[in-house]
Amino acid sequence: MEFKLRNWFEYRAGKIGSVFLVALCLLIMTGCHPLQGSVTEKIANYEKNFEIIGSEKDELIGKINPEIFSTADRSNEGIEQIGQGVFTKEGIKISLQEGRYLISGYPAGNIFIYDENGDLIIREIVGYAGVASLTVDIKDSYTIFADGGYDFVNFTPVSTFLATELTAGIWEVGLDIEAGEYIVSMDYGLGYLEIHEKDKEPILYEIIGGPPISQSTSHVSLKDGQKLRVTKVSKVLFTPVDD
Repeated sequence: MEFKLRNWFEYRAGKIGSVFLVALCLLIMTGCHPLQGSVTEKIANYEKNFEIIGSEKDELIGKINPEIFSTADRSNEGIEQIGQGVFTKEGIKISLQEGRYLISGYPAGNIFIYDENGDLIIREIVGYAGVASLTVDIKDSYTIFADGGYDFVNFTPVSTFLATELTAGIWEVGLDIEAGEYIVSMDYGLGYLEIHEKDKEPILYEIIGGPPISQSTSHVSLKDGQKLRVTKVSKVLFTPVDD
């Protein structure tokens, strides 16, 4: 682009064109262009609360399947733990009874969950190279695919209770965590918290762990019915904000 601009200026006004080109570059560098506002907004949101907005957010979250807002029957009646060996490089497909499950595997691989139409709901690397486990609602119409990275995968039914430590997976405000104001952080690693609400744009926070001096802290407001997705990190801490 710079080469084309320089040729155009030189064609129009000889050496004077270079002066205009330098001036144009200086204007861009000092913020006098229409994109500067959006860039400044992105930086401000991130510096203030580690919130990611714009195209970066859209790319990280990807396409949102409406099934993320569904809540399965969590009674888990008659459901037992299921262990499944993975004996092929192509991986295996699994169907489960409706319920809420903690999914784990060894050594590591990708877990894909698809709806009844074959559309992807969630994908997560689970195992030593990713998160320790994945906790999600499963309907009997869903299909789970574990790729060939695993020797063994495990599906454990889990009960529902309110908590302030959420592991990787999908959680519902009001069922898994109380509505309210929280400071979000984690002990180690780097991951993301997505907040989904029907008919609204999702909100995305980057969560950074480590020593206190380098940890991120994000102030979030949670409302009943919202869905939270914790991804790329094994556990996130929610500290209630005192009124």
